[in-house]
Order: sequence, then structure tokens, then C-alpha cells
Amino acid sequence: MTPEQRQQTLQSTVATVLGIPAASVNDDTSPDTVPGWDSVKHLNLVMALEDAFGTSFTPEETMDLTSVKLMRLILEQKGA
Repeated sequence: MTPEQRQQTLQSTVATVLGIPAASVNDDTSPDTVPGWDSVKHLNLVMALEDAFGTSFTPEETMDLTSVKLMRLILEQKGA
């Protein structure tokens, strides 16, 4: 997966789970900037990312997925 494909998949996954426009998803998108991003949505987002990228996250990584930028960095580290 190219970096562009990874970013597009990440944006569309986040947008779908959180019910926001994909165009509004950027590195700063986080629970602080998206109303309704609660613990349940967070877990749904983690599961959707695992599905979309064919990977799994440790409990520590799950807690670190607090912004799109951090999601991208963790996915890059995993080679996803």
C-alpha cells in the first residue's frame, strides 16, 4: 500500500466510523475535535482500522490512537 493509499484508507475509515465527511479528516482529527467520539466509537474505530489494514493493535497502541496523525504513524510502524 502506498502512503497515499494508506492515507485515503485511513481517512475514509475514520470518516465512516465517526459519521463525518472524509474531507474533514486530517492529522488533527481527534476526540477533542469530533463531537461524539466516545469510548465506544473509539473501539469501533480500532476494529475498523484493524480490518481495513489487516493488522491488530496491542492494548497500549489502542490507547495511543488518539488522533489521525498518531494512527498513521502507528500504522506505518506496523508496516500496514
